[in-house]
Amino acid sequence: MTALTSHLKVTAIRSADAVVVMNTAMLEHVRQIRHQTVIKAPPGVDVVRFAPLHHGWRSDGYLLSVCRLGDERKGIDRLIRAYAELAKLLPKVPALVLAGRGTLPSTVLQLLDSLTVGHNVVIRSDVQPEQLPGLYAGASVYVQASHEEGLGISVLEAMACGLPVVCTDTDGTRDTVVDGETGFVVSQEPASDVPQAIAGRIREILEGRGAARDQVSFA
Repeated sequence: MTALTSHLKVTAIRSADAVVVMNTAMLEHVRQIRHQTVIKAPPGVDVVRFAPLHHGWRSDGYLLSVCRLGDERKGIDRLIRAYAELAKLLPKVPALVLAGRGTLPSTVLQLLDSLTVGHNVVIRSDVQPEQLPGLYAGASVYVQASHEEGLGISVLEAMACGLPVVCTDTDGTRDTVVDGETGFVVSQEPASDVPQAIAGRIREILEGRGAARDQVSFA
């Protein structure tokens, strides 16, 4: 089936008058198929709705991640493992808010219980679009632990709100986050190190150490 769907995809792309893509990886892929007209046009965010607080970055806020809660590709399981690692590093760890559409799978809920951090994790299911600016306003750090992202619109929303961002290396974040300048990008290799790496970067931001203060710009 993979061979068949790949063939159909290539045929469809070549038959189109123009192809619009959202990241550089997609742009290069379509060019390799030898399509003549390919346009990179990622979506943007409303910077009137998503804007920094007037008093600047909130250091005492919660950690926030916004995504489709039931989508395994979002890596919520390893985000929770990263949070458990962070709890070992900080004497007073801020709450973690998991917000978005849908609900967490039972396997993730079981993981929360097994790591004894569930009491400090707030789950906001089926968040409405009008609630998002308020969620970002209450956060100190935005975290994305996705295995893959075409763009990652929530990262852009968080950055527009002046939040420091810690995210995994995906096709999307390579286009949206400049590591050490507009946020921190964590390598996905080796996979076993991802939770510890995410926790370490969050700790640097919250404690105001090193590159977290010297390089990353907070609005």
